[in-house]
Amino acid sequence: MKRRVGLLVMSYGTPRKESDILPYYTHIRRGYPPTEEEVENLKQRYAAIGGLSPLAKLTEIQARELERQLNESAQDVEYELFIGNKHIEPTIEDAVTQMHEAGITEAVAIVMAPYFSMFATASYFERARRRANRYDLKLYEVPAWNDEPEFIDYWAGALTNALHEAAQGNNAAREQLETVSEPQGNNAPPLRGEQIGVVFTAHSLPYHVIHMGDTYPQIVEETAHTIARKVGIDSYKMAWQSAGVRGDWLTPDVLDVTKEFSDTVTKLIYVPIGFVCDHLEILYDNDKVCKDLCDTLGLAYKRVPMPNGDGLFVKAMAQAVRRQMNSNEVK
Repeated sequence: MKRRVGLLVMSYGTPRKESDILPYYTHIRRGYPPTEEEVENLKQRYAAIGGLSPLAKLTEIQARELERQLNESAQDVEYELFIGNKHIEPTIEDAVTQMHEAGITEAVAIVMAPYFSMFATASYFERARRRANRYDLKLYEVPAWNDEPEFIDYWAGALTNALHEAAQGNNAAREQLETVSEPQGNNAPPLRGEQIGVVFTAHSLPYHVIHMGDTYPQIVEETAHTIARKVGIDSYKMAWQSAGVRGDWLTPDVLDVTKEFSDTVTKLIYVPIGFVCDHLEILYDNDKVCKDLCDTLGLAYKRVPMPNGDGLFVKAMAQAVRRQMNSNEVK
């Protein structure tokens, strides 16, 4: 008989229906209810992407694929999936309790965020650990998985494809310009060189967390450098996005970086390596806010596809889980 191991997949969480928005937002604010204006603003952002975020559905798709890949290669272990959220039910604590009630005595935990952060991912593990201790449930933790080869391969492949597509578009534009026989008037704006800019983005963090020694920014920047090197580019910018409305957050902000590019390129490719699927920060903060700014600046906007349930990307998580489990077996 195979050994039963719980697979605890932890996610930020998102409202599944409109009535979830207020309690969800209140939980994010540590129990302080948002103002009517703040709630309305969030509702408008959801409306702009066609309704509520697809995060919950995509998290389950990714988690199911992770469970499938792990069990496909496991000989002595049967992984059983449980999903817990940081800000909405089922919570992380709910998921751990469900494992206990199902007779699970050991589990491996992973966060649907590839980088370790004292501010972000560490709190997920702390909550899971606290509840697991109540049941004497052994918990193995996967702190990060951004340096897995498959993680790098996915983003490098996505960026390479985007660069090829953008370059083809530049060739078409050049051919079109060559057919224009009338010279430009003196008042016409100067033509910029047909250059393609690349912006890697990840979620911002409050500066006070950085001052406490959180290495998240350096880890993300090193990952961006690794991806760029694999693709073969040496010119790109790192930007931070989706900052909170209170306090000072990590800079440069993605909108400021976009403006910096406006005089030197004609196209911008955004590579959101800090995120794992389509959700509000991608579909609104990138595809709406960044695109609107690009339109205003006369830049062509392009974003590489998010991984979602891509098998290669999920394989990075699976490899990290296997490595953690093998490490514990050795111990």
